[in-house]
Amino acid sequence: MNQQQLRPLYLLGIAASAYALWYFVTAGSNLYAIVSGLVTVVLVFRLRKLIAGS
Repeated sequence: MNQQQLRPLYLLGIAASAYALWYFVTAGSNLYAIVSGLVTVVLVFRLRKLIAGS
């Protein structure tokens, strides 16, 4: 996959994991919230790395 195809996938993944983070925080499930937060951070980092490499 090229960079133009990866950007929307990263954005979709960030949106989904951010929603999961919000859901688990409001549900009071701390462990799943932490995992969702870490996934969000990793995806944002990889997206920034992809954009910087363009």
